[in-house]
Amino acid sequence: MKQGYFSRSWQALRASDAWFGKICLLALVSLIPLFGPLVVSGYLLGWARDAAWGMDNPLPKRIFGNEDGALYRRGFFALVVSLAFAAAVCVCVFVCMGFFGLAAGALSALFGGRHLAGILMFPALFGSFGVFAAGIVAAFAVQFFVWVSLMRMSIYDTLSSAFQIGHVWSMIRRDPAGLIKIFFCSFLATLVVGAAMSIVWFVVLFLGMIFALGMAGIADFSGLSAYGFDGIALLGLAAAAVFALAVFYLSIVCGVMIQALVYRSLGYWTARFDVASWGSQDDPLPPTAFQRGWFS
Repeated sequence: MKQGYFSRSWQALRASDAWFGKICLLALVSLIPLFGPLVVSGYLLGWARDAAWGMDNPLPKRIFGNEDGALYRRGFFALVVSLAFAAAVCVCVFVCMGFFGLAAGALSALFGGRHLAGILMFPALFGSFGVFAAGIVAAFAVQFFVWVSLMRMSIYDTLSSAFQIGHVWSMIRRDPAGLIKIFFCSFLATLVVGAAMSIVWFVVLFLGMIFALGMAGIADFSGLSAYGFDGIALLGLAAAAVFALAVFYLSIVCGVMIQALVYRSLGYWTARFDVASWGSQDDPLPPTAFQRGWFS
C-alpha cells in the first residue's frame, strides 16, 4: 500500500530512539535567540537530506553532533533563504500597493473635484486591495519555492543553489501535487494543534484566575490579609504563570514536531527525483528524473 509523505515521516520519527525527548530538547534549543533556530533548522534539514538520498534512517542521535560539519552552515543558509523570499514578497506587495496609491492620487489631481475624484478612486482602491489579497496568495505559493530551495541547499551544501530559481521551478512543475499534499498536511496539523492549544490556554488561564481569586478570598476570610498574607494570592498567580509557561513550551514542542515532519516529508518528495543522478548544481535535472506525471 502506497504511503503518504507525512505518514512515512511519522513512522521514521517514531522509529527514532527517545524521539519525544529529542523533540523536547530541540524545542528548548529553539528558544535560544538566533543560535537556537539555526541549530534546529540545520539538524532537521540534515535529516531531510538523508531522506532525499534514499536513507530511511531515524533522527540523528546527537543534536549538536555535526557529523558532516555542515550543521551550523546549513542552519544559517536556511535563515538567509527564508528571509530573502519573505523580503521579496513584501517588496512586491508594497510596490504594487504604492503603484495603486499613486494612481489614486493622480486621478484626484487630474479631475480636481472631490466627488468625482472620490468616485474615480474606487477602482484604484479596489485594485490595491486586490493586490494585497494576491500578495497573501503569493506568500503561500512562495512557500513551495522556499521548501525546494532549502532541499537543494541541503543537498549541494551551497547557498547559491537555493537561489537558482529555474532549477527550483523545474522541480516544482514536475510534481506540484506532492508539495500541495505536504502543505495541506502541515496546515491541518497546525490547525489541530492550534485549536487544542487555544483550548488548553483558555482552561489554564481561567483556572489560574479562579485559583488566584480563591486564594485571595481565603486570605480575606481568614483574616490573614490583615497580617500581610496577601502573598497567598500572589502564590496563586505564580502557579498560574508556571502553568502558562508549561503550555507555551508545549506549543513550541508541537511546532518543532510539525517542522520535523514537514522537512522529512520534503526529503521523501525530493527522493523521487533520483538525487543520485544529479550532476553539479548548475546542471539541469536529468531527463529521467520524475517522468511519471504531476499527479502520479
